[in-house]
Amino acid sequence: MKNYKKCAINNFKNLFFKNKKAFTLIEILTVIFLIGVIALPFTNMFIFGVKGSNSNSDHVIGCNLAREKIEEIKGLPFEIVKSDYDNFRDVFQDRAKYDDAYYNADSFVDYFSDVYTESSLRNSDIGTTYKKLKELYPKAYLKEVSLYPEDYSRFRRVTKVEEIIEAASAPKLKKVSVLVFNEKNQRIAELRTYVGKQK
Repeated sequence: MKNYKKCAINNFKNLFFKNKKAFTLIEILTVIFLIGVIALPFTNMFIFGVKGSNSNSDHVIGCNLAREKIEEIKGLPFEIVKSDYDNFRDVFQDRAKYDDAYYNADSFVDYFSDVYTESSLRNSDIGTTYKKLKELYPKAYLKEVSLYPEDYSRFRRVTKVEEIIEAASAPKLKKVSVLVFNEKNQRIAELRTYVGKQK
């Protein structure tokens, strides 16, 4: 009887486990390690590619914003072409948090933007700035300030204008620089042009 049971158990083992090969834990861990080592450079290349693509997209949007403002300025009469500081510093008037921006042109560049989206206006500080800008913008650019698509909420744009003065004569040339910054306050685009007074 005991031999019969042993024989039955052996037949059962042979039936189900014969020619069955299994991987050991060490073999499985070795394969996972090798796949990780091989895949790591490709993962880094993928991440680098995505970052590069986002950076290129930001530069394209920044250049387009700068080009748009340059074209807008070229259509203005020479006399009213002024820097954003001269046109819009009043948006920071009587606002304690922005005293530097009101009194100092360099600090103004750190805070000002004429690029707004629906979502950015939900911020109370930005909303207040936008309301004041909306009143001043038509006088400076002869048109209403417009809202941009949500993709543009990461950008700021500031325009600087310098008069080119020749000896003993009224300025007949202005240098216009349009600066575009990203959300980290890094300058990602800058375009310059000259506008002249027509006789």
